[in-house]
Amino acid sequence: MNKRFSSILFICLIGLFLVTAVSAAEENQTDNTLAGVNYQITSDLSNEDIQGMLDGASDGDTFEFTDKTYNNVSLVVDKKLNIISKTNSKVYTSSQLNTKAKSLGITDTFGFYFTSNSAGSVLSGITIIASNSDYGIIVDSSSKVTIDKNVITGGKNCVLVRNSDNIALTNNNISKATSNGIQLKNVKNSVISKNIVSYNKRSGIETSNIYYCNITNNTVHHNNFNGISLFNISKGNIIKHNQAYENPNGIYIDSQSKNDVINANSFTYNRRDTSYELGAFESGNGLLFGADFRTAEEGDPSRLEVKYNVLAHNEGYQAKNNPELPTFKLGDNWFDSTDDENTFVCPMLLAGIMKMGTISVKNGIGLQMYDTSGQAVKEFGTFDTTVNINGNRYTAKFVNGKATIDATLDPDKEYDVEVMIGGKPVTYKYKAASGDEGDNKDSQTSQSTDGKTGAQGSSSQTSTSASTGVAKGNGENGTSNSAHYANSNKSGVYGTNASGSFKDSSDNGESALTNGNINAGDASEGEVSEEGKAYEIVPPSKISKEITDTSGLVVLSILSVMGMLIYGYWRREDFE
Repeated sequence: MNKRFSSILFICLIGLFLVTAVSAAEENQTDNTLAGVNYQITSDLSNEDIQGMLDGASDGDTFEFTDKTYNNVSLVVDKKLNIISKTNSKVYTSSQLNTKAKSLGITDTFGFYFTSNSAGSVLSGITIIASNSDYGIIVDSSSKVTIDKNVITGGKNCVLVRNSDNIALTNNNISKATSNGIQLKNVKNSVISKNIVSYNKRSGIETSNIYYCNITNNTVHHNNFNGISLFNISKGNIIKHNQAYENPNGIYIDSQSKNDVINANSFTYNRRDTSYELGAFESGNGLLFGADFRTAEEGDPSRLEVKYNVLAHNEGYQAKNNPELPTFKLGDNWFDSTDDENTFVCPMLLAGIMKMGTISVKNGIGLQMYDTSGQAVKEFGTFDTTVNINGNRYTAKFVNGKATIDATLDPDKEYDVEVMIGGKPVTYKYKAASGDEGDNKDSQTSQSTDGKTGAQGSSSQTSTSASTGVAKGNGENGTSNSAHYANSNKSGVYGTNASGSFKDSSDNGESALTNGNINAGDASEGEVSEEGKAYEIVPPSKISKEITDTSGLVVLSILSVMGMLIYGYWRREDFE
């Protein structure tokens, strides 16, 4: 009996060992799959040393720059790697190509070059000074590369992305290139978002042959050619919630456009430039069409959509067409005017004029933008205006079509609220919501274009007497009475706006002007102004990898074998 017990105990111990070994093997396999090697890159390493480490690494490995400053850096990323700095390391690029770059036939100098084998790589947290090289970053024929939270300055172009798809260029500060801040050539399905692009010698963002890209929530200012320039083919792109100011033009469209949407941007305070390469009279516009601009005919759903933008305080036209092109009809936009004759839209453009009304809110003042059909706009460009009430002056910031000001108002009293529009005070009759009413209840305010208001009614819909406007040129002298002050971060006063001869650009009373798809550019979930609420422009891809867990099956097999062995020993004693 003791012999039988000892045999069974021995079998159990062997089984326990096998089960433990299988579990440990499974755990180690999981750890090795999920975690790559982390390399610490110090400034005493030469560029060739770092390149050798990159070449010898495995997909998924991380290279962390740990020191403050690195000199003469020029690295080729030829596999899936994470290149990061947690201390905002400063990297000065090299004027020379390294051995690896020469072997690949690369001719332009750079800081970081992502090849076709670099899909899935990340570059984040690094300051790249590219004054010694042609480019700060080049992404060439790659996919799913993320360039996030970097500072890139100098070079011919700070960032060049070409022949690539699914690139994320986000949260970067890009400036002082001798040409363009960001240049996109033959790029598809990519996101260019939340970047600050400024003080570049040509455009902040220049595109050529881009397809289904999102250019959203970027701030583009003080560039020498245009804020955003579109060339050659532009198809299926969404350009929304960008702010372009203090450029010769906010956006320049010189592309063959199909299914593009340019909505809810702010193209404001763009300046005349006597040295502008297309001529001084082509500068100072919020939006400018070039001679090569083409799009589908009116009524075709693939036609370019331009609406719900803020086009105001530009020194030239708010929007200008090329004289070689046929008259183009824009959608509804805000021109900082309640007067159809003083919107300063090019005579070769037709445009629906958005209007401003009031909404009652608790303990404050509410303003709302409306399109030409009288509908409240929920996705819209961002701008500020001044509001005066009871001798107090406020700044109202419009986000997604609405502005609210916290002020203690008696809900039983009607107030005269002065809103500065086009440099002139426009008066609204206003009554705050009472304590038992919900926020944002519309109050009917009848507003005429001369700023006079009618009596307040009981309707829940705000209306304006000029709610169905069509932008027209100023047939008298073409000058604006607006002071055209620059944004708070700029100084100086602009002079007359769009001086010159204007012609009537009316379309005989048509009011709801939409181009192509009537739903294009309407408010949608997850695509709102960055200043309205936090959101993701394009939700990150959730790629689930199916991992077959065989540990349970192996353990069950071991236990089965143990059971059979124990049963065999037990039965053997009976037979003996």
